Amino acid sequence: MYDSYDVVVVGSGASGAIAASEFVRAGLRTLVLEEGGWLRPDAANALVDADAERALAGNGELGWSTRGWPWSTRNLGGGTVFYGGASFRYTDFDFDPRARITAEGLHVHWPITGADLAASYDEIEALLHVNKPSPAGAKDRPASLGLPAEHLWQAAQRLGHHPLATPLAIDRQRCDHCSLCISAQCDRGAKRDVVQAVLKPLAESPHLTLLTGVKALSLQQESARKVSAVQCLDLSSGTTRVIRGRLFVLACNAIQTAALLLRSQTSHAPRGIGNEHDMVGRGLCMKLSEYTQGVVAMDPEAVQRHPIGYRGPFSGVSVLDHYLDERCPTGVGGLIYETKHDEWQPMEVPGLLLRVETILADHPSAANRVRLSSERDRWGLPRLMIDYRTDARDAARLEYMCDRSAEWLRAAGADAIQREPSQYVMGSTHLHGTCRAGTDPTSSVVDRDGRVHSVENVHVVDGSYMPYPGGLNPTLTIQANALRIARGLARAPATAHSANALQTAAAAQGTASCS
Repeated sequence: MYDSYDVVVVGSGASGAIAASEFVRAGLRTLVLEEGGWLRPDAANALVDADAERALAGNGELGWSTRGWPWSTRNLGGGTVFYGGASFRYTDFDFDPRARITAEGLHVHWPITGADLAASYDEIEALLHVNKPSPAGAKDRPASLGLPAEHLWQAAQRLGHHPLATPLAIDRQRCDHCSLCISAQCDRGAKRDVVQAVLKPLAESPHLTLLTGVKALSLQQESARKVSAVQCLDLSSGTTRVIRGRLFVLACNAIQTAALLLRSQTSHAPRGIGNEHDMVGRGLCMKLSEYTQGVVAMDPEAVQRHPIGYRGPFSGVSVLDHYLDERCPTGVGGLIYETKHDEWQPMEVPGLLLRVETILADHPSAANRVRLSSERDRWGLPRLMIDYRTDARDAARLEYMCDRSAEWLRAAGADAIQREPSQYVMGSTHLHGTCRAGTDPTSSVVDRDGRVHSVENVHVVDGSYMPYPGGLNPTLTIQANALRIARGLARAPATAHSANALQTAAAAQGTASCS
């Protein structure tokens, strides 16, 4: 294994895998560091989560819980291995919400627009086999809907809404509707997680090295403007090592990336790399969400006779009619979409269970942040703190959207309607904003291309980048932005020179070996 790499990518999830693929295909000697491990085919989400380190979550007013959740999932491929594949494009409003959204002391507009991601969206959607949502106003529901989604589709039309087939990263040619399709691995390769779609096709490349079970502890500096190495901990042996690189790409998630920068305290960056203006970790957004469910009177045999019934994918239908809604406080609502339970047991009720989730963007706040605790974890590192308070405006918006969810279920004929909080305040799989992108280094951490303002060779490609979290599932947008940033870096003159030098050296070594 090489002692030094052209690119060190920290994190193998949604954004890290996409970025690494771009570097490898450009001929750059690329190392991917992943704290989690390879998963056995039968590994369950719950078991993976049980082995992951927790964080402190809460705030100074309400106190702290030790059940904070700073991950998507901790494994090769990150949360994509267990997600449902929801792959929405952000709207123009999500990139610049200033007409309706303000945040004291923080900007909310991105330094890029949706047009800057259009080509990357196209490419990622093709790679992941994302189905295109049905056009607004389409009356014919897709044939691939399960029984609950059929009822919800018809109900949305009765309400005058415009139901959409939920865009999913699923290869329909491989999908046999074998499960509920969330919190479970797909053994057919139909769900296009990044292990199946991105990393496995690169497995034989001589330019890729993948280390699992290795935690990035801190970045190291030998000069003020450059990072020279990353210090790592092998979680199985407890030994540390230092790996050098030319370029460092952070793709850990918006909590873990901020924590890595905060731990990277050097003589050139005593408060952590990128943290000269106390911005690293600030602006944490996790999206508000809540589930609503009800039961439609139906003969259980009718459910069994349906060709799909309850089986996956986890979501078939979505409604965006309340995304911008003047009746909602602030005029900004959110998404409502079908979300089946992770397990079969909760759906074993007399009748047909319908379940939806509403998701809405939270107002960015400088007070909501990732911090390092004085307490230590099992490795002797500062424990992570998720310091978060729900904005009163957002709480009112969530109430409104939950009412709209219940309205949708009632229109589908459901009664016994119940709400189920998502516990988003304890941590979330939707993490954004802690290394905010912007043009002003005093109010942002990275520039439009994800480069940390204060150093030349560290880039952030995960959800940390987002100054405003958007009101949709963020994975597709994170991946599209990671592709945009990584492609620009791979084509940069300095990086391209490194790749050419590597190829020349490899050719010379091959010639020497043959002589």
